[in-house]
Amino acid sequence: MRKRVMVWCLAFLSCFLFASASFAAIPKDSLVIAADTQILISLDPAVCYETFAAQITEAGYSGLTHIQPVNGVLTPVPALAESWDILEDGTKYVFHLRKNARFSNGDPVTADDVIFSFQRLLSIGKSPAWLLEEIGLTKENMNETILKEDDRTVVLKTKPLAPNIILSILGGSWGGIVNKKVVMANETNGDFGEAFLQDKSAGAGAGPYEIVEWKRNDHILLRANQHYWGGEPAIKQIYIKDVPEATTQFLLVQKGDVDVAWRVTTEQAAQLRDSPQKGVKLVTVPSQSNEYVAMNAQWGPFKDERVVKAVKYAIDYDAIIDSVLKGFAVLNQNFIPIGYFGYIEMNPYKKDVEKARQLLKEAGYPEGFEVELLTNPTQIRMDEAVLIQSNLAEVGIKAKVTTMPASEMYAKFRQQGHQMILAGWGIDYPDPDALAKPFANYRVKQLAWRTMWYDDHAADLAEKAGLELNDERRLELYKELQEYWIEKSSFALLYQPLDFWVIRDNLIGFEEAAAGYSITFDFTKISKK
Repeated sequence: MRKRVMVWCLAFLSCFLFASASFAAIPKDSLVIAADTQILISLDPAVCYETFAAQITEAGYSGLTHIQPVNGVLTPVPALAESWDILEDGTKYVFHLRKNARFSNGDPVTADDVIFSFQRLLSIGKSPAWLLEEIGLTKENMNETILKEDDRTVVLKTKPLAPNIILSILGGSWGGIVNKKVVMANETNGDFGEAFLQDKSAGAGAGPYEIVEWKRNDHILLRANQHYWGGEPAIKQIYIKDVPEATTQFLLVQKGDVDVAWRVTTEQAAQLRDSPQKGVKLVTVPSQSNEYVAMNAQWGPFKDERVVKAVKYAIDYDAIIDSVLKGFAVLNQNFIPIGYFGYIEMNPYKKDVEKARQLLKEAGYPEGFEVELLTNPTQIRMDEAVLIQSNLAEVGIKAKVTTMPASEMYAKFRQQGHQMILAGWGIDYPDPDALAKPFANYRVKQLAWRTMWYDDHAADLAEKAGLELNDERRLELYKELQEYWIEKSSFALLYQPLDFWVIRDNLIGFEEAAAGYSITFDFTKISKK
């Protein structure tokens, strides 16, 4: 069976690469994607940390848990672990592996593979390692915290954190379990198989697909895993063609040469939204990120909360979304994204020049003041900065926009060297803790610390909510924190972006597959009419 599948696969590749393919030529059980693959670094779950690469890696590997929307909320659900027990006040997790969990070469998934995978990630020590360290698993303690009870039972000894934090972190692409036997058979110079897994999974993954090959600057090929514990997916082959230019991607999907244009421009997406075309459609989902303006709470006028609030009332949020983003964002002035546990719709600020001027007058700045607005030179950020500059000028605040490369900008921000900064935040795992820590708890030395908002009440609430085991009490804590943060913080949240794709209209389930991007993308939900 596998031999026949491979022969067909190679024939399909030859057809695609050397012929002028048409949409009708793409088989019903195959998916062809045009995407920029040049940004990828590795498809090894212990190394991969870039968004698009993580979605490919997620297809090739299963973790103990998996992230998917449940009643509109991104939730960790059983994957290789069919169930788990939480013991000892939330510091001991006992995971029970599925009997039918197998790698793509047919080998059973065992507790030894799980232990090896987590210890391998910590030993390699690349970008994803901090997420296991976040829950208390480190290279130094891994022999005492990652344990085998029997062949189908794994025990993790963690920090005392809310279960949703632990289970959500384990559900990321970095939590993908690898086949110890295959990886160690292909180890080179003590690299834990890192070079081997960089561009293929080759029997080492237990996800719905096997990563057959990645040929740089050309294509990535995935083939359905016939041993997948969740059942073989409807789409048997996924072919990702390297097409760096968004305009070319858009043309290819319009012509029917590909099923999906993974990244088109905002202008192209708006064109399709406003003037629908036969054969293609636009798909949008809320992104797992946000855009903000942060004011240095220990600098000059921003020491006065009334000045900070005046800025919040000066900004025209709707104009930013409509003019700069072409409508591809949703108003969310809350640090918790839409679709997360604990999210509350809370958008109290809108442009109110009179109110902003009154607050400035009360604070002793009736004529306004001068300030530097720092950002990086992407087109969207520069357009946003110009609009915000204009908004601030209406209330008397003279903002000088300074742009610098992102690496320099963030370095200055980390040194608390800004007055105002326009930037964004990407989210690593779908729990409010991933936002409450950076935005509200200065003690972790992330965003609140960088902007010198040293608020002990906010920090205490963020810490308590992250430790709370009871979901109802946890919701109450996050509600209190959000209400306080909206009123008191030195951040003006501008919006939550939308991610978008252009797809052929015979695809079914793409919206469901994309829900939660960039935290997760589930290719198993896609089929064709």
